[in-house]
Amino acid sequence: MTTGEGNGPDGPIALVTGGNAGIGFETCKGLLEAGYHLVVCARSQQKAEGAVASLLEQGPEGGTAESLVVDLASLASVREAASAFLATRRSLNVCVLNAGIMALPWHKTDDGFEQQWQVNVLGHFLFCRLLLPAITAAKAPTGRIIHVASGAHRLHPEAVDYDRLASEHDSAEGYSEWHSYGRSKLANILLSNELFRRLRAAGSPATSNSLHPGNVDSGLWSKAGRTNETGISVWEGALTSIYLATSE
Repeated sequence: MTTGEGNGPDGPIALVTGGNAGIGFETCKGLLEAGYHLVVCARSQQKAEGAVASLLEQGPEGGTAESLVVDLASLASVREAASAFLATRRSLNVCVLNAGIMALPWHKTDDGFEQQWQVNVLGHFLFCRLLLPAITAAKAPTGRIIHVASGAHRLHPEAVDYDRLASEHDSAEGYSEWHSYGRSKLANILLSNELFRRLRAAGSPATSNSLHPGNVDSGLWSKAGRTNETGISVWEGALTSIYLATSE
């Protein structure tokens, strides 16, 4: 965990996964402007530190940010990152689960899961679950968990078979990269809803929301081998996350 320049995290703290690029970077810019100390998460130290440097250069005077390496394709990395944050004994006001991959060929992670399912769903679920004590301890503002989902959840062709979620794409046979992506985004929404229900049942003032950022012209399209000439900008795609993080 590397701290960037500035006066230190005296105000509320916001953590953003995938904060080094695309919607995540623009979300970080908006939250920095709103007075949050940022924890910028990326898969490598180089990407995370580079994003912190860019944010502090572009952001308001006195803004503060730090980097945190978390590779959602490795559950060990997720646990290590969560432990690093919790070791600071700080509360976490905003947790934006933004990172994701889209419509990639079939690949199984070292943990044994199809990569879109692990990166988009399992990795974030574990990260959020481990950070929950810091989130529920937050005050002024109370903790907010924001899941960046997608209208692509409609691409999942059938009802969710909860008994087969982990094993549905154990092999490349019958694999559809877009159906898999849709399934992961549907899971984001369902997990967000259930987490909100459990927080309320426990009497916690913390919230959990999911969102569709819109049809955004981001780097995910090129990685998926597609173009998106009609999409909105990444800044516009970040606005809903920023609103959920900062609205009263």
